Amino acid sequence: MTSFNHDYQELMKESSRMTLFDLRKLNASLPVPSVPKSSIEVLVVGANDDFIVDSEGLRETGKFYGVSPVCIEGVAHDMMLDCSWEKGAEVILSWLNGLNKQHLI
Repeated sequence: MTSFNHDYQELMKESSRMTLFDLRKLNASLPVPSVPKSSIEVLVVGANDDFIVDSEGLRETGKFYGVSPVCIEGVAHDMMLDCSWEKGAEVILSWLNGLNKQHLI
């Protein structure tokens, strides 16, 4: 391995330990009103292997919108780009089909 590659890999290792964006600090500094109940349905979906939005962030988002969040096992943050993207697509499709049934009644 060349010295450049080694140096680059060391920098990548070090930077991957750093937090990308601390949403908790941001939320603590901003006054956020609750969302008024509306006729718009909301699906909150997260991923079990998400290193950007953790399970607490997923729960907080669900609570904010007044819905139960869905956590999908075995996919990462950008689940639509994940090799197991079908898991997320199936959850979304099932949710959409449920909306269709509600509106047909």
